[in-house]
Amino acid sequence: MNPPPDWLRDRPIAHRGLHNPHAGIPENSLAAFAAAIADGYGVELDVQASADGQAMVFHDWTLVRMTGADGAIGDHEAAALCALRLQQSRQTIPTLAQVLEMVAGRCPVIVEIKSRPGHVGAAEQAALQDLQNYEGPFAVTSFNARSLAWFRERMPAWPRGQNVGSRHFTASTPFWRRLAMRYLLDLDRARPDFIVYDRLDLPFWPATRARAAGKPLLTFTVRDRAEMRRLAPYVDNIIFEGFRS
Repeated sequence: MNPPPDWLRDRPIAHRGLHNPHAGIPENSLAAFAAAIADGYGVELDVQASADGQAMVFHDWTLVRMTGADGAIGDHEAAALCALRLQQSRQTIPTLAQVLEMVAGRCPVIVEIKSRPGHVGAAEQAALQDLQNYEGPFAVTSFNARSLAWFRERMPAWPRGQNVGSRHFTASTPFWRRLAMRYLLDLDRARPDFIVYDRLDLPFWPATRARAAGKPLLTFTVRDRAEMRRLAPYVDNIIFEGFRS
């Protein structure tokens, strides 16, 4: 296990940037990341691979909610995706390279890898090619432990965080697998340096045990100050949205 970076505990992390669609600042946009930097927060973002292997910053498996377009990120090449406007704003889908160039080390970045079980490799490789020469603070996270194991094999010094939450297991996930993940017992050689646990599951003794063993415990997605105060005794940091912490 790598020594967890201090910044994981230092300042709250803005979920998909400090977004506000009513002000023309959609999630996972350059404007949302710029707003987070201006207010002194770190940022969390999502990465998927385009059809031509570029790391695109986008959360949903389909394009319709955020752009009105059909299909998924993996169905289109990067140039076409970068032309799509987010929630009818002036912002478009950015590449990870564009985000990193804009952030330029001014805040920590948590890069969540969006890869489906059995499809590890494309999103990971796309992110690796942009992150390998980036000099600012960052970490990679995923709900898929095999994704983190992929990074551990290739970039063992990169901080890795395991995302966990009982709501996020698919119906096709075997029962034994759901239990093992929820209790942090079987992480497929991922050996995460920190844990990111769903707020609705906390407090929970496996997360407390991991924290006591030295792994920073973050929680997602905190949406108000009351929830932030409730969670404060149990976690080292929050990933938040919808308010300023």
